[in-house]
Amino acid sequence: MNLENTFYSDSDKQRKADSEKARQRLSVRDGFERDFGRIIHSSTFRRLQSKTQVIGIGEGDFHRTRLTHSLEVSQIARGIATTLNVQAPELQNNNKLDTSLIETAALAHDLGHPPFGHKGERSLHKHMQAFGLGFEGNAHTFRLLTNLEGSEGTGLDLTRATLLSILKYPAVISSLVHPSIKDEPPKSSFFDEDLAAFEWLIADFTEAEKAFFMQVSKPNTNKHIKTMTKTLECTIIELADDIAYGTHDLQDALKLKLIDLELLVTTLQNRKANCSDRIIEAIDAFILPADPKSRINELFADLISAFITDIRITKRNDFLSNRLKYCAELSEGNHSLLEDLKNLVVEHVIFSQRVQTSEWRGGIIIDRLFEAMIEDKRLLPELDRAAWIKGSDKVNARIVCDYIAGMTDTYALKIYSRLFESTGGRLFDI
Repeated sequence: MNLENTFYSDSDKQRKADSEKARQRLSVRDGFERDFGRIIHSSTFRRLQSKTQVIGIGEGDFHRTRLTHSLEVSQIARGIATTLNVQAPELQNNNKLDTSLIETAALAHDLGHPPFGHKGERSLHKHMQAFGLGFEGNAHTFRLLTNLEGSEGTGLDLTRATLLSILKYPAVISSLVHPSIKDEPPKSSFFDEDLAAFEWLIADFTEAEKAFFMQVSKPNTNKHIKTMTKTLECTIIELADDIAYGTHDLQDALKLKLIDLELLVTTLQNRKANCSDRIIEAIDAFILPADPKSRINELFADLISAFITDIRITKRNDFLSNRLKYCAELSEGNHSLLEDLKNLVVEHVIFSQRVQTSEWRGGIIIDRLFEAMIEDKRLLPELDRAAWIKGSDKVNARIVCDYIAGMTDTYALKIYSRLFESTGGRLFDI
């Protein structure tokens, strides 16, 4: 007989709506397993297969998409949780991280990203600012899960603990914006329109816990304000995301010859001395053979395993909620190496001419779609036209933004072609 996992309270397992009909479909699954099913079967999760991760989806069929990236983050996150459940002193007896919850949050962490990566995000933010609003991919993830995807007003109605696990930046977007920065949104986890859902989410925290969770950096003369705190499970998801980004996305770049192998070797050698023994062993096994190129796959498998086993749980305070009492961290040396690997992707792939020209084109497409649809609601689907409110510019701007943000790269291109190109596409392309 399985003992109840006491690491999660009744509050962690609550849902905002929790309808009787949904409870009747329980079978033998617990609440977090139900959350996993709701994400897997959602249309917004399926659409990740046609959204850009780092390299555009039209550039080939080898590299990662948002979907394969999310699956890999989920697998890494599960590995972290499973390892911590065995190794961490804080997770003994019937106190365990729930692996279904961890996997669910990892699968959902990128749901809100719009077409064409960060350029699409910046384009939507620019247009929403004109209406006194904003757009950010993480905030749109929260909006999808609590409102747009599933039942109107409640979304997928996930448990409180699962939603807290994807809330990377717990502050409303308008409270973080620096007025002089127009081309980049602040990192935020919910829009002003979704404040009620957030307030429900943190309702059972004490006042001290709320203050800790929502603390932000001091205002800066040339930067957006930043949030300071994540839940334990969210820190695990973020580490898994970083590990996937610094290994799998880097592996894609190497195979596509966007990064030279010697640059990777130099980066590994420069950081090796301060890393854990397992990282050092992985680097040596890669560099010492005469042909390191033949061991690229083994290198990244070894690095992922070494990063996972290095992660530890740190106690932050004496709060009642285990979500806020603890966080997960990498050792300083291994964290520095991971940051260097991620920066290789940023500097030599994301900022490369090839990727930037593709992103720039995506931004132009989003610009023109938004401008057309905000001018003429007849370009929107029937349900969005029905929600349109004459004279309510902010409401209507969010309707347009939600629609465009939900598009795949492929669908956005089809809509753009139908509106602006001479060939126009076919009637049933959209």
